[in-house]
Amino acid sequence: MERIAYVGPYNNSRSRELFYRSLEYLKENKGDRFYYILPNGKLLEKYRMSFLKEVGQTFDINLFTFDNIVDRLLRDRFYISIDEEMKEGLVAKTILQLKKNNHLPYYKDISSKRGFVRQVSNIIGLAKRSLISPEDYLRRCPDKPFYKEIGLIYQEYEKKLGTLELLDREESFLKSLEMLRNNKCFFDSLDFVIIDYFFDFRPQELEILKEMTKANCSIYINMPFNRDENFNTFKETLDILKEWGFDIVEEEKKAANYFENLASLLFTEGEKRLDINPNIQVIKASSTYLEIKKICELIKRKHADGVQLKDMALVLASPDRYMDRIFQVFEEEGIPLSMDKETSLMEIPLIKELVHILEVKKNNRDKTSIINRVKSNFFPLCPREIREAAEYMLRKESIKASFQDELDRLLSIIDEETSSIPDRGKPDELAKAVMDLIKKYDVAGRILDIYNSIGDYDLFNRDLAALSKVKEILDKISRFGHIIYDEISLEEFIDLLEGYLSQEVVVEIVGNTAGISLLTPVNARGHKFKVLFVMGLSQGDYPKVDSHNFFFKENNIKTLKKIGIDVKSYHEILDKESLMFSTIISSCLDTLYLSYSQPSTEDAEAIPSIFLDELLNRIQGKVDVEVVDMEYLLKDDLAKLTTNDELSRYILSKYQAGSCEDELFHMYNSLDGLKLKEVSESVFCEVTRINDGFNEYSGLIGDSAIIEDLKDIHRDKVYSISYLEAYGKCPYYFLLNNILKIEEMEREFEDFTPLDRGAINHEVLEEYYTVYKKQIEDHVLGRGEFEPEGTYDFILARVKERIKSLAVDIDKPLWKLRIENNATILLDFIKADLDRLMKLKEKVLPYDFEVAFGRDEAFKVQIGDLEIPFTGVIDRIDKYVEEDKYILIDYKSSTGGVRGISHMISGLSLQLPIYILSQEDKRVVAAMYGVLSTGDFKLVLGNSEEDNLMKKTKKAALDQDQLDQLIIICKDHIKSYIDSILEGDFSINPKECSSYCIYKDICRYKEILEV
Repeated sequence: MERIAYVGPYNNSRSRELFYRSLEYLKENKGDRFYYILPNGKLLEKYRMSFLKEVGQTFDINLFTFDNIVDRLLRDRFYISIDEEMKEGLVAKTILQLKKNNHLPYYKDISSKRGFVRQVSNIIGLAKRSLISPEDYLRRCPDKPFYKEIGLIYQEYEKKLGTLELLDREESFLKSLEMLRNNKCFFDSLDFVIIDYFFDFRPQELEILKEMTKANCSIYINMPFNRDENFNTFKETLDILKEWGFDIVEEEKKAANYFENLASLLFTEGEKRLDINPNIQVIKASSTYLEIKKICELIKRKHADGVQLKDMALVLASPDRYMDRIFQVFEEEGIPLSMDKETSLMEIPLIKELVHILEVKKNNRDKTSIINRVKSNFFPLCPREIREAAEYMLRKESIKASFQDELDRLLSIIDEETSSIPDRGKPDELAKAVMDLIKKYDVAGRILDIYNSIGDYDLFNRDLAALSKVKEILDKISRFGHIIYDEISLEEFIDLLEGYLSQEVVVEIVGNTAGISLLTPVNARGHKFKVLFVMGLSQGDYPKVDSHNFFFKENNIKTLKKIGIDVKSYHEILDKESLMFSTIISSCLDTLYLSYSQPSTEDAEAIPSIFLDELLNRIQGKVDVEVVDMEYLLKDDLAKLTTNDELSRYILSKYQAGSCEDELFHMYNSLDGLKLKEVSESVFCEVTRINDGFNEYSGLIGDSAIIEDLKDIHRDKVYSISYLEAYGKCPYYFLLNNILKIEEMEREFEDFTPLDRGAINHEVLEEYYTVYKKQIEDHVLGRGEFEPEGTYDFILARVKERIKSLAVDIDKPLWKLRIENNATILLDFIKADLDRLMKLKEKVLPYDFEVAFGRDEAFKVQIGDLEIPFTGVIDRIDKYVEEDKYILIDYKSSTGGVRGISHMISGLSLQLPIYILSQEDKRVVAAMYGVLSTGDFKLVLGNSEEDNLMKKTKKAALDQDQLDQLIIICKDHIKSYIDSILEGDFSINPKECSSYCIYKDICRYKEILEV
């Protein structure tokens, strides 16, 4: 029997030869005489379609992954297999018992957290996949509780598996290995086994392969990844195969194309380069949206040139960042994808409503839960108009007497409903209670009613699929839940159910087999495409080399390897990622596009991945880089338009310039007869609005009585900065929010608002810098060491104290998490602040906090003959140690609140200039923002002579004349805003308009495009 490993260059012919060898067997009805093993489902699908295309219908196509072989080995055996959710439940039960018996002193404080349970479950899984038993683990691990207690959990978990006669996924592999060792002839009925496109094997796969080598059949392994300089991952696999007696057959080198040669050069030690290729282009975009929009344009161009969609592919280097946006933009552009669009069950409204019913009981009928229950559409308690009225009154806690009886009726139904759900019981009892709710409200019929009402088949199909899936989950819990849980609390049941729901998906849109292929680095091998797009090549996003958790860390890799756990170091992960990237490049036949975009963080520059840099360094000459920014959306070239919306913008732009031909209008109206009509109505509105006198569009309130009222309201008003900034952003928003005080009926109840969080953070920081003032001064001035990490408990206690004052239950898991997260953010911010202060050449120290102005003593801004009173609070003032020079600091929760000089000039930001004016008795040399979430200090205004601060931030530097001019501009805006308010000018003419505006549904100003 032959044992051959074919080692050849990228895309060599051996794979095709092995395919045709198998094809001949299928044509002779001998499909049961071979196994064809591939590394991923994407290749399985491709090969299955190729076989069916060649032979038509056939009964035996033994295409497998190693997981499929395990399933086949166990299919005739009676074992109860548990999935990941049941496994986590058993791990949690194990941890709880060990904790009760005081066997987990090291992990006791976090042992009940779901995240810890999930991580321990993953650790056990990796240990078992590494073929390390609990006994092996405990014998080899260091004698430290950090390791020992994990081993103890593993040991007890395995005992429970054995006692209950259960198999988890990893145990299935071990059981199949045991069967192979006891049954030497499992593969003997085969003539050959083909293993294709593997460059490495997981430990359990290696063991199956090892047992396979003992069988009486030939084994052919094809590994088309050979280069002059091979990756360590590949070389180590070859060494194992040699040791097992495989003949290593090196394929003859063929004439390679440009991209195969490029792939062979990547990450080698030499300095060889290829000549520049005009068919390689780099796209640098200012957002993922623009990156994808540009790629859609290129796809349509290539398709117009005759390239079929199936001959093009997108490889998402960072799928998590791109997947949702890809489906959104490709739907806008009308380009089909071969991949199904999937949505987690937890995102489906029907499922959310079902969970909300359970949460009413879990949360003891709290306000939020009651409101969510009343809003339900699939489990309705009353007609829609009553639902909305009830929701409004519950939120505002203002119940009209005429509505009291109806509200009492709704609450009575909810009480009856919650009483039917046990607080605690057997898993099947709680599952039955949920199924009874589904039956009671005839959810399937409700889905049909909604479809008949709106006629959306995709939603109809999605909701029916979701209902079917949740029934399957409840059935699974009913049948197998008792194995893990004798009894289960409602809270545990909801956690278990949500675990299943978060893992399950429904298909919203079925992929088009003739559409563009959508791949990832893991499943991109084994394909070839004429046009290849590799997206997401941004530094920090790709390559992903930090896959560790609290247990698997770079500093204990050696220890874990000594135990025998197959955990990869940074360099091993990087080596494998490099191999996969090279393989991706080799799959291109003609044209390669490489793209990246800047992250969503404000002001962050788009930085190319080290892999993209490596590729460009292997090309002689400069590859064309196209920069795509917001101007890309304003296209003036008809040939670059890709959607109807872009065509409408083009037509209107040309019309404004007086150069639009009538036939373009006719062409567009045949595509969309409504869009230009809407534009015409808007133009009429604007023309009418600017006419003299009152009209319904002007936004100018001309009624003299109202004008007098506005003057009365503002007669003795002390202005806040945010009050006038609100007008500057949008006069109409100001009217609704500040004058008429129209409130949004929030759809999501907030029990911890950003305002609450901001106040708590400010108070804690003020107390911290006051209490530790001496230690901080000594540390910054080099007189002593101060370790902020040792003050975490102080921060935690202060955050707890202030959150408790909000009258919330701080012992609830969610609040514990919020408190710990908040304390960690503050600690990280303080550490970053001290590092910053230490690095300053001229030393600066915190001087004062929460500095109020315009309260005890009036503060007025002088503008001509006017004196305008203001009030406010400066979060913090720092002072130079050696000089009377001051720095103003305003805390921001995130970078979203950071404003620059351009915002001040435009009138959108008045805060820092007014702060400076308020401290006229101090020599203020700079103003900055302290961003709590990132620990960054962003200098936005500074005296250009302050080299100590301005070296790295020249765009914030102003000389005294420039600063004086900026102050004058801000004063002009202040006067203009107040004059306009008093004149009743609340026109819909925003300087800044957000798609998150709470008044967008009652505003005729169209939502802006956010990218």
